[in-house]
Amino acid sequence: MKKILLGTTAVIALGAISTEAFAADKIKLELGGFMRHYVGVISDDEASNTGTNNSDRAMSLSQDSNTEVYFSGSTTLDNGLTVKAQIELEGDGEEGGNSTDKSFLTISSDAMGALTMGVTAHASDDFDVNAPNAVGNFGYRDLDDWAQMAANNGNNEAFTFSALRDWNGDNSAKLKYVTPTFNGVKGFASYSAAEGSSASDADNLDRNTTADGSSFGIAYAGDVSGVAVKADLSQTRLNGVNNNVHFGLSVAMSGVTVGGSYVSTKDDDGTDNLAGDGKEYDLGVAYNTGPYTVSASYSWAKNDGTTGVSGDNKDRAWRVAGSYDLGAGVALSATYFNLKRDGEGDGATYVLGKSAQVSGVIAGIEVGF
Repeated sequence: MKKILLGTTAVIALGAISTEAFAADKIKLELGGFMRHYVGVISDDEASNTGTNNSDRAMSLSQDSNTEVYFSGSTTLDNGLTVKAQIELEGDGEEGGNSTDKSFLTISSDAMGALTMGVTAHASDDFDVNAPNAVGNFGYRDLDDWAQMAANNGNNEAFTFSALRDWNGDNSAKLKYVTPTFNGVKGFASYSAAEGSSASDADNLDRNTTADGSSFGIAYAGDVSGVAVKADLSQTRLNGVNNNVHFGLSVAMSGVTVGGSYVSTKDDDGTDNLAGDGKEYDLGVAYNTGPYTVSASYSWAKNDGTTGVSGDNKDRAWRVAGSYDLGAGVALSATYFNLKRDGEGDGATYVLGKSAQVSGVIAGIEVGF
């Protein structure tokens, strides 16, 4: 009799919630997104695998485009819950033939926080704080890609920044939760059953091809005596073997922002590879006045590289950037960068013991819609 009463109560409660839900407006998707086009002149001092760093200099003209279209909308139910849906489509075919970048649903309220289900990045990606950059689309991972464009035979693919900075995981099916805000502090966590898979029915039954991923941490954003402060501390575990810890801090006042971050990664797969144990930090400053924003930053990275070779892979990078907001969602941008890599060992080839340097100027136009 008690089970019958409990079951009846549950049905009545579910019916009440359903009635409240139908009373709210149906979600209407709105269109948004961005289009970004860049042209760069890149200089590579080691275009061939000689290690001479002088006779092999090459100059190249490179282009890059990044276009995404968003369909998003939300509704607030009569019970106070807000339900938001968002679909992000790639406009440049960058996702290996998969035009869908992200597709997720979020249920939230001030009291419960936010629960997200669907194809997206880990929760740590939403809160990580790094050195400020006037051109938000160009982090050090992006500059790695530009460096590779200049290398005729792919020698510069060994820059360390991609291995360490890409610590938030791929856009794959995830469960993600963010707590309510307590005095500017939020906690967050996320889990993926099949890291690197964007399949809607991702699972981790085949441990030889897929592995789970998770992240958790805390973040702060608030005002301290007139200074805007942001900070995060998180740990991410990817593909069952990579453990990454990230700490970031930035302070801003009167248009000036100073910030930086530290990343430490531990590779537990036991293999002899370049993406093993390592660490990286970056520091930078940015200034904004009216439509103008300028920034300068420095990053240094090291990983242990191949276990059978003495020494470590060490990279450093400078970046100076500026942007000008023309209004109506249109902005012009320019970036100068200089990356240098000192490889481990003392061999005669580029990969072992020979340094390489890539620099370039990138200009572009960014349109938001």
